[in-house]
Parts: sequence; C-alpha cells; structure tokens
Amino acid sequence: MKQSSVRRKWTSVAVIGGLLVASAGSGSAWAQNSPEDINDEIEAADEDLAAAVEEYNQMAQQVSDNREMIAETEIALAAAEEDLEALRDQLADYINSTYVEQGIGDTAMLLESGSPDAFVERLDRLNSANLYNFALMDDLRTASDEYTAQLDLLTDLQADLETEEAALEKTAEDLSARMEDLEEEWQTAAGEEVAAFSEYDLPRMTDDQYAVVKFALDQVGEPYVWGSAGPDSWDCSGLMKGAYAQIGISLPHNAAAQYNTVATISRDELQPGDFVFYNGLAHVGMYIGNGLIVHAPNSTTVVKIVELDHGNVYYGVGTLLH
Repeated sequence: MKQSSVRRKWTSVAVIGGLLVASAGSGSAWAQNSPEDINDEIEAADEDLAAAVEEYNQMAQQVSDNREMIAETEIALAAAEEDLEALRDQLADYINSTYVEQGIGDTAMLLESGSPDAFVERLDRLNSANLYNFALMDDLRTASDEYTAQLDLLTDLQADLETEEAALEKTAEDLSARMEDLEEEWQTAAGEEVAAFSEYDLPRMTDDQYAVVKFALDQVGEPYVWGSAGPDSWDCSGLMKGAYAQIGISLPHNAAAQYNTVATISRDELQPGDFVFYNGLAHVGMYIGNGLIVHAPNSTTVVKIVELDHGNVYYGVGTLLH
C-alpha cells in the first residue's frame, strides 16, 4: 500500500454545500409565482438535491474505502511489529552468545522497548561497541523503518476518517432538512406513473437483460431513501447497483461514476437494462423497453415506471450489456 494513494482531499463537502445553498430558500416564493415558474423551481430543486445525494453516496464510498485501508494497515503494522521483535530477539541472542566473554554481555539491555527512532540510536551504539554483524543490523533498521512507516500511515488514516465521518454526518443532516422542505413541492416532479403496465408487453431480452430488468421491476412500489441500495429501499443509483449485482457486476453508488463505467451509446440504440442519465448526471434510471424506464425518483414517492421523457432533463444513455 502506497501512502500517497490514500491521502485524499475532500472536495465533496464544498460541492454539496454549494448545491444546498443554491437551492435553499426557494420555498418562500412558491405562492408568488405562476404555475410554470413553480414547476421550473421544483425541477431545479429536484436536480440540485439529486446531485447532492449522489455526492453523498460518493463520500460514503470513500469513507468505506478508508475503513478498509485502516484495517489493512493495522494488519501490516502487526506484521511489521512481529518482524521487528523477532530480529530484536535474534540480535540479543547473538550479543549474549558472541560477546559475553568480551565484557559486552549486558549490551542486550540496549534493545529494550522504546520508540523506533530510539531503537535505531541504540543500534548505532552497539555498532560503536564493535558489533560486526552488519547484515543483522541492516535488517533491524529496515524492520524499524517499516514499522514506523506503517504506524504513521495508520495515524494519518485514522485522522482522515474522523474528519470524513464528521463531514458525512453534517451532509446527512443538511440533506434531511432539505428533503423535508421539499416534500410538498416535490410530489409533482417525479414523473407520472405509467398506468396498466404489463411485463408481457416488453421486448425479448437476453438472460442478463432480463435478470437486471426483472430485479428493478420487482422493486416497484418500494420507497425512495437517499443513500440506500436496498434491500427494501433505494435511491436512483442504488437501484441500478442492486440490479446489476444480480449478474455479478459491481457498480459504484453514484450516477456520475456509473456513467463513467458504461459504454456510451446513442438513444436509438437503447435496449432493456441500459442506463438513462438525467439532470447533468445527477439522476439515473433503467430503460426497460417501449419508451419506458424504471427509476427511484425522490423521497416523495416510490420506485416507479415512467416514460423515458418524463420531466427530468435527459443527459445520455449507456450500456454494459451490448
């Protein structure tokens, strides 16, 4: 594990903060606007908040990654400590057996516990006492350096995680408050549910297409919960992640990251199971055929089937299946 690969800078908090501030305060003007303006404001708030939710998902994934790195580093630190202790014991035995008759029998005491830096200093003192097992000395210095590096990395990761978790909690609080503000206005922004839908009307599919589409359709009626990827509630990218897990494909829990994962196709190439992106990559749904998608819109409603052009601003489409 390279230390440089895990020292991340957290820009997501600033991005989310900007989104929340940009969309805040819109509720006070509802009654003064025309129906057209109100609808525009609803759609703008929908887009801003969806983007904030997707940023939250990305932050949560980074926190999870950091926890995994900490666990890996703790294992590496324990191994480095074992190596260091074994070499210390080896050097102590060497000193006592080789130099006891030269009056250096007590030099093993120099190897007692202390910081790694102090230990290296003690090695230098032993060297000045004419201890010529240079290979063993070099091994000890290398082991001490490795232990110090792993300890420093663990300390840095733990400090980063504390900051990241605090930012994640604050973002969750902001999102919850913003959701509550938009509950009433948002009810008209999720798209009109398709009436009298039947799975038997869908086009023929490959096994993989059917698996992901069937899974997504089985979630219809389940609640939207931001940051959720099942099993009983979903947000937009979480629904796609859960569906594709059925065929062994692991997706990031973020619409923009999913867009970077798929192969871009044209709209007329859409097939069941493909990704349809909206609102500047702040939202994603699954194409199921016949001009329809299934998606998890927002917290005022549930997973539902709507027209491909249902109100969210179309961005593009992609596939992992053809």
